[in-house]
Amino acid sequence: MPASHVNITFLDFYPEGGTYFPGQLVNLILELESASDQSVNLEFSLTHGADVIDAVIKTFSLSEGFNRIDWSWQPHLQGNYGYGAEVNLLPSSGEADLPDGHIETSFDVLHDWTTSPRYGFLCDFSPKRMDVEETLQSLAKYHINGLQFYDWQYRHDDLVAPQDEFLDPLNRLLSLKTIRSLLDTAHAHGMAAMPYLAVYAASATFWRQHLDWALYDHAGKPIPFGENFLGLMNPASGTRWQRHLLDECSQVLTNLPFDGLHVDQYGEPKEVYDHNGQAVNLPDAFGKFVQAAFLEHLGKPVLFNAVGNWPIEELAQTPTAFNYIEVWPPDTSYLDLVRIVRNARKLSGEKPVVIALYIPASRISNIRLANALIHSVGGSRIQLGENERLLSDPYFPKHEPLSENLRVSLRRSADFVVRYSDWFGPTIPETPEIAVQKPAGVEAFVRRITTGWSVSLVNLVGLQSGHWNEDHPALAPIENFIVELDLPGEIQHVWLASPDGVSLKPREMEFNHCLGRVQLKISQLDFWNVIYLEDRP
Repeated sequence: MPASHVNITFLDFYPEGGTYFPGQLVNLILELESASDQSVNLEFSLTHGADVIDAVIKTFSLSEGFNRIDWSWQPHLQGNYGYGAEVNLLPSSGEADLPDGHIETSFDVLHDWTTSPRYGFLCDFSPKRMDVEETLQSLAKYHINGLQFYDWQYRHDDLVAPQDEFLDPLNRLLSLKTIRSLLDTAHAHGMAAMPYLAVYAASATFWRQHLDWALYDHAGKPIPFGENFLGLMNPASGTRWQRHLLDECSQVLTNLPFDGLHVDQYGEPKEVYDHNGQAVNLPDAFGKFVQAAFLEHLGKPVLFNAVGNWPIEELAQTPTAFNYIEVWPPDTSYLDLVRIVRNARKLSGEKPVVIALYIPASRISNIRLANALIHSVGGSRIQLGENERLLSDPYFPKHEPLSENLRVSLRRSADFVVRYSDWFGPTIPETPEIAVQKPAGVEAFVRRITTGWSVSLVNLVGLQSGHWNEDHPALAPIENFIVELDLPGEIQHVWLASPDGVSLKPREMEFNHCLGRVQLKISQLDFWNVIYLEDRP
């Protein structure tokens, strides 16, 4: 939310990049309005966890109207870290009794974006597109660090178009020039770019010309997808279709500066046959395709969509960069999300998990609860793209606009997730042996971190419908309750932070620690709190 002070209004504060790499200079942008030409004193501060690690006060001369201030900082910590950044408008002489203006953002420094993926999407590649820079900068505000280029291709069996402007299978006019512009601009804003492709889909024309490469149903009929749209091909290891598609992937990565491959499937059918009537093991075929693509393009991340969480047992064992899971009924309870993320992390050796979950923009409480639970178990969601639009349908171009309430909530949540990634991010596994005593309906997730412990609390108390796909009102906050857990060693400080309050700043808490048991009194839990318990050195 914009912050005002006398005749100064803070409009926005955000990083230029979705993520930064070690050694890269971080640039943060402050936008503000001034009612007159004047000089102001601004304090810029940086935090890591609960610690302020840098602060500087500078005087700026402002012009009447809109002003932009760029502030750059060179990170000095080594490794993957999340940071908070804050600006305070300091009182001038004679204004000591006036409250300070305040605005916050965050950023992180990562060796590899796939260790902490925050996935977004693009789906408009029209030749007349004029808002490329604005679109990518808007997504960097939410710390998006990877983008799925959805339905960018010429044909499913011929990915790179033979000329700049072309009609795609749905007769949309697309442009390779626009695609290259989006790729270059995404890279300039610290975002990787992944091209969408389907593991077994070919255009209807190609399919009919290569029916000996196709998949067949139990009645011996080749399997179409849509009416005269696509046909399903046999992706099994060693087949001519597998070799054809792998060669197409090579053409993509040779001709366009994509950073890896995002491979899709459709979830159905699961029982299929080749043209000789022999059963085709699709889970094995999917896994072998990932393995082949990985080996042919070392250093390029490969992703594969586990549609309906299938076949996660096989895909989790492949060299995908992280787990990508599209959740569908019957897995509709909020706790199904927890189970799915935990299971994928366990099967894959604690790889991150990105969940695709389609919730209408009008259901803000559903979105906030689902996000809190997914992040609390080491996952994240693909939900934003295309000028801050919400992914609410499996056909990505059907994205929806954000209401102001949802926009503010998602910005704050994104800032929170990045700022406190060292407390509960995907690089840190849960510690399930630590039991937590708390009220029924409050979900708790514990992690052992470098300097102590973290506990994420999510409010599901009184939820009549425990389903993310059913509309429900916001839950009532839970107030003044006790949380207890048994921890080894001694605790020096306890801090609580939340994306639901006025500020993301951590608040130091009182606590009791006796005979290994820590007791905390939580004054309020709206949707999501995270507690950091700092070890005594």
